[in-house]
Amino acid sequence: MAIDRADWHWETAEEEFREKNGVTGELTQEQINRVWLYAANHIGLFVKWIIDRGFEGEDADPDLCEKVRAGEMSGTEYLMINCDGKLWESDIREDILPFVMAYYYDESGEYLKHYAECCLDDDDKPCYGVITGEEDYKRLKAKIDDAYAQFLAEKH
Repeated sequence: MAIDRADWHWETAEEEFREKNGVTGELTQEQINRVWLYAANHIGLFVKWIIDRGFEGEDADPDLCEKVRAGEMSGTEYLMINCDGKLWESDIREDILPFVMAYYYDESGEYLKHYAECCLDDDDKPCYGVITGEEDYKRLKAKIDDAYAQFLAEKH
């Protein structure tokens, strides 16, 4: 089952990109690639956390995961290159799925709230209008770690 997919967010990301940049007409390939990064950014940050914590599925590319851990590749780039822009249950270790489903996937999950708090510091900034950096990820990582610790504590 798909947990999240960049193509689910493409249309809104494209609209926000066009509005933000005053683009009309056909998009160039460079613009299309940028919109894909906007559409996948929130997913890619979570993928980075999964990889940083060693929670990736058994079919994950170990060399690319190491590049993500080393900061040579973003989680978003990994998602787009290795996962075709789609985060599937199989991309995550099975024992972590209950947390992911409660925190990220479930409509009552907190992930998007935490993403907005850490990466969209301006209420007027569109959700799909940012490509985040390392500082954004560090803030978000701390919130995900806290949520995961709380999840584990509640299980015991």
